[in-house]
Amino acid sequence: MLERKYRVREPVDSNHSTACADPTRDSSLPAMHPPDLTPPRTFAPDASLILVGIRGCGKRSLGFVAATALKRRFITEDHYFKEITGVTRHGYLKEHGSQEFQRRDIEVVKQMIDNHRTGCVIECGLGSLTRPVQDHLRRISTTNPVVHVVRDIDRIQQLLGLDDQSVRLLREGDPLHRTCSNFEFYNVEDRTRVVSEDGSPDPRSAAYSFKLQEVKEDLTRFVRFVTGVDVNHSSYDSPFVLLETPPELRSFTHAIFVRSSDLLADNVNLPELESGGDAIELCVDRWGPETPTVISKQVSVLRRNARIPIILSVDTSSTSVGKERDQLRTYFDILEHGLRLAVEYLVVDLGQDRSQLARIIRARGKTKIIGQHVLEASSRVKWEDDGCLSLYNEAEKLGCQLVRLLRVATSREENATVLEFTNRIRALPGQHAPLIAYNIGRLGRTSQVFNSILTGVTHPAITRETENDLDALITSRDAVRALFQSYVLDPLKFCILGARVSYSLSPAMHNAAIQHCGLGHVYRIPDSPSLAVLDEFRRDPNFGGSSVVRPWRVELYHKLAAKSRHAEAIGAINTIMPLRGTSDGTMYSLQEQASRRNQAGPVLGWYGENTDWVGIMTCIARHLSPRNAISAKTTGLVIGAGGMARAAIYAMLRLGCRKIFIYNRTQSRAEEVARHFNSWAASQVDSAEVVRVLRSLQDDWPDDASPPSMIASCVPADPDGDEPPANFEMPMQWLGSPTGGVVLEMAYKPLDTPLLQQMRRIRNDNGRPWVLSDGLENVIEQGIAQFELMTGRKAPRRLMTLEVLRHYEGESGRFDEETIQARLDGICS
Repeated sequence: MLERKYRVREPVDSNHSTACADPTRDSSLPAMHPPDLTPPRTFAPDASLILVGIRGCGKRSLGFVAATALKRRFITEDHYFKEITGVTRHGYLKEHGSQEFQRRDIEVVKQMIDNHRTGCVIECGLGSLTRPVQDHLRRISTTNPVVHVVRDIDRIQQLLGLDDQSVRLLREGDPLHRTCSNFEFYNVEDRTRVVSEDGSPDPRSAAYSFKLQEVKEDLTRFVRFVTGVDVNHSSYDSPFVLLETPPELRSFTHAIFVRSSDLLADNVNLPELESGGDAIELCVDRWGPETPTVISKQVSVLRRNARIPIILSVDTSSTSVGKERDQLRTYFDILEHGLRLAVEYLVVDLGQDRSQLARIIRARGKTKIIGQHVLEASSRVKWEDDGCLSLYNEAEKLGCQLVRLLRVATSREENATVLEFTNRIRALPGQHAPLIAYNIGRLGRTSQVFNSILTGVTHPAITRETENDLDALITSRDAVRALFQSYVLDPLKFCILGARVSYSLSPAMHNAAIQHCGLGHVYRIPDSPSLAVLDEFRRDPNFGGSSVVRPWRVELYHKLAAKSRHAEAIGAINTIMPLRGTSDGTMYSLQEQASRRNQAGPVLGWYGENTDWVGIMTCIARHLSPRNAISAKTTGLVIGAGGMARAAIYAMLRLGCRKIFIYNRTQSRAEEVARHFNSWAASQVDSAEVVRVLRSLQDDWPDDASPPSMIASCVPADPDGDEPPANFEMPMQWLGSPTGGVVLEMAYKPLDTPLLQQMRRIRNDNGRPWVLSDGLENVIEQGIAQFELMTGRKAPRRLMTLEVLRHYEGESGRFDEETIQARLDGICS
């Protein structure tokens, strides 16, 4: 079979640690489970999650992260052993000897697992290296997620100071964990960031990171996917939000195609993959003894850098995967490993053994299966034939969630017939699997542009020495530009509305992102920004949307025809977008609106969203240390009572905080905000009072609440009405948190506010680890979310951040290049 994307290169030197030996049974992927015992990956919602792995892989730290993310009890083998026996493991070994200790340890581990089958995260220590516990875990894996944690063995040796003999034993024992688990997580090291000269974790002076910050984000997404939290919604809260709508439900989405060999050869500039696609397809085109760990690491590295769904595929064009039994087993072992990694999508070759394909599909868990068939140039099956329809129907019957049909183009005319076939599938009655269909090769580029979902694309970050005709992929930027040039998409006008927007940084970052993504839009500041300009916008079919800042966040909220659940919960917006419809006044559904957001048309009403809370939540989550992980005792404090303060309260609620205090100089406005959220919380989070009002800056902190570890100052930099300017300072009696916390300053004119100056003095005086986030950071984060909301394209985070830093002008002028680089690394690394 000829496949333009799935071509295996020649094997590399067999002495290389990631080399691929000849793909026989003895040198390919080890079978994880016998074919008839493939573990399921669908569990009860509260099924406990179990972590296994060798010493030093990070099970305990990751277990704490997972328990926090899932809001579950965390149980460790060491703690449970002492709880049951009354002594530590070391003490028991010293008193009873190794044989009795091992017998008792196995007994305790099995008891720990059996007695906590639901509602927990369990860390299995050294017990998981014994055969009886591994046999027990195999049985448990039929009802619970058992995650094998993997880490670079050289890094483990360095961390634990092990000799070579100990490392050899660990290296030999770790693969056994694959036989008793049903998932795998590769623990990629957090990237080292520079800190300020005094060593303080202050992103204002340089980049910083708490230990495990990045892996915390990676693992949180992983365990939420594995356990089914927020996966497979019956309906999506907002079709405009990329994170809430999968790429197959959006228009003109792209999958960046990366070969495993590209990564091995260091042909990919990983940080640049942050934009330019809606998913990443990792094609495994080499395999050998080290393949499982190589693939695991590559998936984790791609997730770390791109933070978009992963599609895993396997090269089947090589003779390495042919008709030989062992070679076919290799192919299905790789698919099985992909399911272990909980990739969002797995591509299966519909030409392979149907019974084996059915086994993989039954074990898919939350992973979506893409059934694929590639038609060679010599194939008798044409797009206009019933044979193509039969291939699609067979994939659906097999249980595939998506179907991908590709054909090697031999003429440009075939680009028209593939569109006709796509329309034929869309016309089928009832619900059907989304179809990915286009021609491949240089003659097929037109059909690649017009394919609606998950078109394979290349990326400027990927460099290869040679390309053949079938590897000739377009970039996402090229495809988007072609859609504008062919009038499928329309150039739109975007702007910012607010009382004082002359110094807004939004035009700089939005226009840079627009150009980067190949969009034909423009973002500007209106000549006379006022609410009256909305009438002008409503008459303009090319109006695309607007950012909204103080003082109209709440006022415009009441002029909307529709709003997201987030905006409704907050009671304020910072983004409006036009709702369009047909010429007879029929308004499209919200899903249709999202699909048409880059197309002009009559404006029939306004849709409102709020991304301020996204920016605030991102900043808090980034800077909150593990010691301040949100729990039942966590307290938040918000200063101010405007739209931004509402967003801050909602962000804290979304993070899980249920005790939030608000202070505002005008007490009645604070009470109004508190009533709003307490009313909302009563029906949404089953809590009667989540927001309380602080009446005076002279009051002591309430005795029935912990001092705040999350503080957001939302008073304006340029005062308006009865709002105070941004010269607020915290009462000392409110800063009693022994572990410090996060202080977010929303004002950025001036950038170095009195509050931030005060908090640095306090931090220096008492040594408490308060982490400070200034207003620019939130501007960037909410702007990134807003760009994706208004355009439906993945935002170039690093570029947008760079534009804000380059265009910001404070009291001392613009940042120098060294400061820009430090801040850029702190936000984007």
